[in-house]
Amino acid sequence: MKISADDFAEVPSPVMHDVHLEEVEMINAIYDLIEAVDAGSAEQARLTTSLDELLLHTQEHFANEERLMSAYHFPPYVMHKGAHDLFLAGFETIIDEWKSTRQLGPVRQFMCVELPAWMKQHINSMDYVTAGFIAGQS
Repeated sequence: MKISADDFAEVPSPVMHDVHLEEVEMINAIYDLIEAVDAGSAEQARLTTSLDELLLHTQEHFANEERLMSAYHFPPYVMHKGAHDLFLAGFETIIDEWKSTRQLGPVRQFMCVELPAWMKQHINSMDYVTAGFIAGQS
């Protein structure tokens, strides 16, 4: 299932919201690639590259958020960073499994079910509160 920007709140930081929109586009492109690889109309290497690009983008996204939280002394920094760390560990595991097995099932489950659900919950709670705190301090 594709994800839409309408699935989550617009956080009170335009920079953070724009990063979320970039990720929505990347996630939906990967969804299309998964379907194309499954149908035999796209190469597995394209999917691997796109997964690696999304991982890098997400790592940079989280690092930037964490820098902001630290700079503004956001009280629940440790909890928010912990959520990032757990997500990244799971995403890295899925990518590693894909690279070693080339089984689409786990990638499809993660990209089409788990990641959208996590993203919606995380943005609507942790990111919304974090962006509001930072906006109030600026």
